[in-house]
Amino acid sequence: MSASSSSSTAGIHAVKVGPGLTFTPDTVTAAEGDWVEFTFGSGHSVAQSSFDAPCVPMDGGAGVYSGFPNNGDIWRIQVNNTDPLWLYCSATGHCEGGMVMVVNPPSSGNTLDAYKSAAANAQASSPETIQGGVFGAAADDSGSSSSSASGSSTASATGAGASASSPGNAGTSNTISNGLMIMGAVAAGAAAIL
Repeated sequence: MSASSSSSTAGIHAVKVGPGLTFTPDTVTAAEGDWVEFTFGSGHSVAQSSFDAPCVPMDGGAGVYSGFPNNGDIWRIQVNNTDPLWLYCSATGHCEGGMVMVVNPPSSGNTLDAYKSAAANAQASSPETIQGGVFGAAADDSGSSSSSASGSSTASATGAGASASSPGNAGTSNTISNGLMIMGAVAAGAAAIL
């Protein structure tokens, strides 16, 4: 792979999850800092496995997992290195049926076709926790708040963790909530005196 030029903006790689048992495209080459943005068809998920154990979540809570978003929902992961990310749909029968993909395939050796062949003989399972990604399109980050179902995080072939914080103005909303509670208490006290 050739060195990429510096840029202040990360690339966004769009992937459709479904229809049918497909990721479109099923191969993405992304630079460190780029985002892979998944748009879901109903009944699908994105989960990470190793090449050697297709359709099986990464050990120890590592990896990425979207859960089963609604049709049309967007979930994205940030690539923090150029190691391969082997991904699959954890819905019953989907991974075994060939619904797999790779971000940053190796230049030689392990291929998507070999991963797909091994997946045909596997039994898919889902991770227990949604992790390693952010719900919402990249354009949503420009606003003053964000609705993230999981914390901001990055993904790698060796694992990823979701942080407990989410982007947006949590401090501002907490201040407003506290202010409204105080105003309510003052109003209740004044009503009790009258």
